[in-house]
Amino acid sequence: MKKLLSILLILTLSLGLASAALAEKIVVIGQQLGNVVFLPAEVGMRDAGEELGIEVEWQSPLRAEAELQNEIMLSLIDRGDVDGIAISATTGDALKDAIDAAIDAGIKVISYDVDSPNSKREYYVGTENYKVGYQAGEYMIDLYKDSGLEKVRVVQLEGIPGANDIEARKLGFADAIKGTNLEVVYSLPCNDNVDEAINGIEYYTAANAENIDAWYMAGGWPYSVDPSALPEMNAWKLSDPNHKVVTIDIFAETTPGFFELGVLDVAIGQDFYQMGYQCVMTLHKLINGLEVDAPYNEDIGAKFIATGGQIATLENWKEVLGVD
Repeated sequence: MKKLLSILLILTLSLGLASAALAEKIVVIGQQLGNVVFLPAEVGMRDAGEELGIEVEWQSPLRAEAELQNEIMLSLIDRGDVDGIAISATTGDALKDAIDAAIDAGIKVISYDVDSPNSKREYYVGTENYKVGYQAGEYMIDLYKDSGLEKVRVVQLEGIPGANDIEARKLGFADAIKGTNLEVVYSLPCNDNVDEAINGIEYYTAANAENIDAWYMAGGWPYSVDPSALPEMNAWKLSDPNHKVVTIDIFAETTPGFFELGVLDVAIGQDFYQMGYQCVMTLHKLINGLEVDAPYNEDIGAKFIATGGQIATLENWKEVLGVD
């Protein structure tokens, strides 16, 4: 009897150790804690984790700074219990060494939203940012096709200077409008901060209202809040039918209000829920040696998993955004 109990105890311990060894943990890192852009990504991450029955964890720094993301990456390596990491790199090259160190330590690492193209990561999950910027430029050109303006002066809102996603969107926009009567006359950085974006837009618009024809928002920071936060911008937009606004990003709770007021012409959305969801699904496959259906994208320089999005205009926004 004692021998039987000993055998059962050994089997129980062995199964427990095997279960522990098979435990899988995936961490998804955003750019800034509380950033509204990343809230759907966290939901997508948790839904995927629940569906797969694995442990997932969300981590983000208090501020959108590469140094703070590097600290998170290094701490995850030191923990020794992380199998996979997905990161939206504040600036790609600044995260390269930490990403490479994690991969060298045996952790599967992919990027999403903002890529780190010079790192060892093999997969990028998200938006083709150059194409989105180019698309924004095409919409802006179309908005001015019958304006009669000799020159269209565009002010551009960007996030963190040098960030890979924004630089790609800026380049795409610039290539789209090249050779047209549209010209970017100023680029306003907001460091991925909603308050900085709103304050910068309001101040610049108030000071230069007569010298602006259009705004191109390379990220949707100012449209993540209620329209009442932008009185100067809204007044400028409504003061002239030739004043146009095109933005990247759609926020389900707030973007419709801007269309309702007529102060937004085009919004090109990204699917952050799918980014979080697909990051976990992709890492789970990589960790377990399963096939990932992701063709190599020459422009991105990685195996690419597209997460799609929506395009809303003044003409179709109710249908696109599901507003009655």
